[in-house]
Amino acid sequence: MGSSSRRVLLAFPSVLIRGVRHFQLYSPHEVRARLLANVRDGDRRTAAVHTAAADVGAWMRLLAKDATREHRLGRAAHRLPSVVFWYAQGVSTEEIGRRLTPFGEQCYGERAVDAACTAIAVLLNTGRTRA
Repeated sequence: MGSSSRRVLLAFPSVLIRGVRHFQLYSPHEVRARLLANVRDGDRRTAAVHTAAADVGAWMRLLAKDATREHRLGRAAHRLPSVVFWYAQGVSTEEIGRRLTPFGEQCYGERAVDAACTAIAVLLNTGRTRA
């Protein structure tokens, strides 16, 4: 794929690939919402999000080397798999913040969920999830 084709793919998040499949990029916001959705409802995108979230090694590798500083996560960066599990179970970001830090600030829970959802969205958009 040439560089001009890549620019088109980036400019238009919803494109026709090889004339057969319609592909719409996942956003971190969508990932966050679908982590709370029930997989048993049969929605393919929700199932894909949960499958990607379960592939912890794949999305953790996608985090920037300085994720602790970039997302202002501190030591919580290493606990993102737990954060995703708690969030998908319905634990509030406020409670997640309490579990992550001694003073339990909600902002830590928000940052952690945002960082994890961003990494999961990148994994989904690269197509490197396991089936």
